[in-house]
Amino acid sequence: MSGDLGGRLGDLDEALETHDYPTTTDELVAAYGDYEIETQGGMESLEEVLASTGNQTYDSADDVRGRILGLIHR
Repeated sequence: MSGDLGGRLGDLDEALETHDYPTTTDELVAAYGDYEIETQGGMESLEEVLASTGNQTYDSADDVRGRILGLIHR
């Protein structure tokens, strides 16, 4: 697994930077749900990673990255 979150997110990292905020989990899944993220167990889609979160609101790309990081390191 890559050492930095940006490396694990791949193209999703750049997409999150250019996304309009605030946004919700549902909006992120609709826009980027198929993007693959490197997790401890292998590759998972953003939709799979965020499936357990419910429809939360995120104020920035950093908020989304922080949530993803917490979910993939459980």
